[in-house]
Amino acid sequence: MFQHVLCVYPYRHELNRVGFLPPLGLEYIATVIEPYTQTLDLVDMRKETKRTKDFLRPQTDLVCFSVNWNRESQFLHEEILSVGPHIFTIVGGRHATENPEHWLSQCPNVDVVVRGDGEEVMEDICRGIPLPEINGISFRSHGRIIHNPNRKLGPVTDDFYPHRRLRRYVYKVFLEGINTGVMIDTMSTSRGCPFNCTFCSFSRNPWGEKRPWSARSPESVVAELAQIEAPLVGIIDDLFTADMDRVEKICDLILARGIRKKYLINCRLEIARRPDILRKMEQAGFAFLMLGIESTKDETLKSMRKGFNTTMIREYFKVLRNTSMILHGYFILGNIGESEEEMLRISSFAHELGLDCIALSTLRVSPHSGLEELVANNPGYHIAPNGKIYSDHCSAPQIRQLRRRINRQFYNGSQILQLIRKGIFNGALRFLPHVLLRLPRIVLTMVLNARKKAKRRSLRHKKKGPG
Repeated sequence: MFQHVLCVYPYRHELNRVGFLPPLGLEYIATVIEPYTQTLDLVDMRKETKRTKDFLRPQTDLVCFSVNWNRESQFLHEEILSVGPHIFTIVGGRHATENPEHWLSQCPNVDVVVRGDGEEVMEDICRGIPLPEINGISFRSHGRIIHNPNRKLGPVTDDFYPHRRLRRYVYKVFLEGINTGVMIDTMSTSRGCPFNCTFCSFSRNPWGEKRPWSARSPESVVAELAQIEAPLVGIIDDLFTADMDRVEKICDLILARGIRKKYLINCRLEIARRPDILRKMEQAGFAFLMLGIESTKDETLKSMRKGFNTTMIREYFKVLRNTSMILHGYFILGNIGESEEEMLRISSFAHELGLDCIALSTLRVSPHSGLEELVANNPGYHIAPNGKIYSDHCSAPQIRQLRRRINRQFYNGSQILQLIRKGIFNGALRFLPHVLLRLPRIVLTMVLNARKKAKRRSLRHKKKGPG
């Protein structure tokens, strides 16, 4: 039994311009620990002006940090090092998993680094199992760093999800740092992905092993949904729609229980094969479909192992564009073998498909994605220090310019009206009054932030060169 446990999400800033989303992974860990402690505090530093040391108590005997992203490095290290060596300190999360040696060597007060999923590991630690017997951790023993064997990933369980009553905060959608007033929450209904896209590392565990897709039962999913207060829920599964029969059952249960919320999900284009279930999803409140398209070029799609080509994409969208759900398409800029002209086709291709909105990302090397080898085998392509890929014929600044150009071409007046009409029709914009009240400030902030960002990029480019 611990006396006081402190769980910390040690970042000041949101990863994207849209936030704040709750630190769901850390909430899972806190839920595991709760039965084994007298008191527990779950602190999100994005919502605080204080520092970690301000939440420590004389009786604090366990501190857990969730380190998922390679950013805010100085702040991150300061927060971890602020915990005294007499307090048992654990670091976990995806970024910590990738280099456990770093956190144990650079932070002498850290006792354990949890590698991969932390729920089962924390259960073992809380039960008092000796560290040498716990798979999936790295720890310090007699001046040496010990790496225990990796932990095999078991299936997800139905009876375990975060206790939201442990939260200190209400999470609302922020745009450019401005509170829209719209309450949001997230949940996880499955883990892993059955597909093998070459650029993706999220379907693998942090040491490169393919993670089998494992899902909670529809009954468990809807039981958690019924406890969520927020009217807007982001389902963070890598692929929520891997089993469409399961999706149908979830929709049936939502409708039977009269749960009225709006949902955002990641899905693949193959859902168009089940138009009957698409209708049920509309009725149940699914409002945003986030679809990975990635490229307008068949050769690229084949090299990515996406499982479809542009002809199939067009066929799928004959079904998808008839849905009332907002269709959000992801595309990647800088794909190996694509020219500037081919990338510029994205806006016209997206219009042709009937997408309501798009998101453009830059091809980036991530652990176990296989892109490093692909870059090495393609002369003229390079990896920048931040992991983004650029080429001799399309530098990093040129890719940024392409992003702005494509967005301007896509988001014309009629496109914005189409998005608003669909959002009103499917109820996704029932939160519109909250946003409209703050819209002038949001727009002004977006313009000012864009100018500041362009100026910073220009200065960095002059100093660092084309990468």
